[in-house]
Amino acid sequence: MRRSGHEIRNALNGVAVNVEVVRSRSGREGNGAGTVDAFAQRAAEGAAMASELTNGTLAIVDVVLAAAASGTLRSKSGSGNASEIEVMIYGDRAPIFLADTRRLASEIGVSIEQKEQVVILRVLPEDTIHSEN
Repeated sequence: MRRSGHEIRNALNGVAVNVEVVRSRSGREGNGAGTVDAFAQRAAEGAAMASELTNGTLAIVDVVLAAAASGTLRSKSGSGNASEIEVMIYGDRAPIFLADTRRLASEIGVSIEQKEQVVILRVLPEDTIHSEN
């Protein structure tokens, strides 16, 4: 969850910085809207990324807490120093969960694998993860 929070903060920081640039440049005399468009676009992209990352974070929290409450959550050490979390997801929730978490997983170094109704989250060791943000 710490990794998720870090990536969400990065995305929101990008929004804040670009909105501030848009605000300051749009207030300058003789500055056309064309020069602020790129910053506004990056701010919109940052907001969209923050939304995707938040959806993924909430999906993981929801599924893991539900699995823990039902006693179906399994955790083990994987290959190397990776760890694995297995959760059971029934019905049409698995495809929704996978769609919501795919972007987040790629940002925080988690692979997601589905085997029928079992979803396996494989968390890579933190020292092998680096964000491009």
